[in-house]
Amino acid sequence: MNTPAPIRPAIPPQPATALTSLLLAVLLSGALAACSKPEPQAPEARPTIAANTISFPDNQDPPSLRMAPVAAAADHPVALPGRLAWDEDHTSRVYAPYAGRIERLLVTVGQRVQRGQALALISSADIGQAQADLHKAEADQALGRSAVARAHDLAEAGVIARKDLEQAEADLARSSAEASRARARLSQYGVAAGAVNQSLTLGAPIAGLVVDRSSNPGAEVRADVQGNALFTISEPATLWAQIDVDETQLALLKPGQAIKLASAAWPDQRFDATVLSVGAAVDAASRTVKVRARVPNPDGRLKAEMFVTAEVAAASGGLPMVPADAVFLRGERASAFVHKGPGRFERRALQVRAAGPNAWQVVSGLAAGEQVVVGGALYLNQLLDAAK
Repeated sequence: MNTPAPIRPAIPPQPATALTSLLLAVLLSGALAACSKPEPQAPEARPTIAANTISFPDNQDPPSLRMAPVAAAADHPVALPGRLAWDEDHTSRVYAPYAGRIERLLVTVGQRVQRGQALALISSADIGQAQADLHKAEADQALGRSAVARAHDLAEAGVIARKDLEQAEADLARSSAEASRARARLSQYGVAAGAVNQSLTLGAPIAGLVVDRSSNPGAEVRADVQGNALFTISEPATLWAQIDVDETQLALLKPGQAIKLASAAWPDQRFDATVLSVGAAVDAASRTVKVRARVPNPDGRLKAEMFVTAEVAAASGGLPMVPADAVFLRGERASAFVHKGPGRFERRALQVRAAGPNAWQVVSGLAAGEQVVVGGALYLNQLLDAAK
């Protein structure tokens, strides 16, 4: 008898897992995306070009462009570079008149001195020689006086001839002249003539402030070698401004003219100055002319060797001016882009002349008040050239 096989219970189907559902959703979305077509993108609008004019879409100026107005000459003060220097009419540089050694310095930088005040003591063999020459000349002079007196008595007595008396008088005149020369040589520098001590007191030739000292105790000095001055004395209550003027701007300045100076040390102040002279020659390298102006400096705020900028009013009725960045060259012709309205720019040929390092004078092509491109002109020029 056969035994029947045991009946196993049926296993119910299991629900789909979360991972399976996610995979099905991804596959379904991919299939839908494959069936759909992407919408075509609209082409980017490009500027239109007609002759020498560029028009940008929607009449909008590109944000990268910068513009500036064409200035009338009278409204555009000219800025000229310069520097301050000591007023040479009130400045003296002191050198050693004789070779020797500095024994002692009596003043220092920043000290105010009076005329004739001792600056330094110098020991010099040349001074000793000059003192000895004076003593010799005085001895010869005394001997000559005695010889003349003796010759006069002898001539009166008929012992010697008249010409011998005249010879003695001539010798006395020569010795007297030599003594006067030696005495003047020493007194010129205030050297004592009483004794041969080889000592020279170097005095101040003018009253003022000691603004520089290039000497040290024990230093050797020589009169035949013109190095730095031992002392520089000046009166800083007035200074000179040395201004570099482009040859095209010479008509703006003349002697006696009042100008203003600006300094980086005092950015909110302007200092009065008066033009003293205009140079007689143009520097061959820089093509500039040196103009000298006197600057009152009673409170000492301005210092020698400061850089300054002279602000000069342009002549009324002159040519309009544009910034240097607005002008570019096309071959040998100068051009600029003029703003003709929102989003519209015209390339225009110009005739210009230099007006210093930062500006051009416009002979023709632009009028005062027009707007020119000063940043991005080369970009506009490339667009025009690429379209032709």
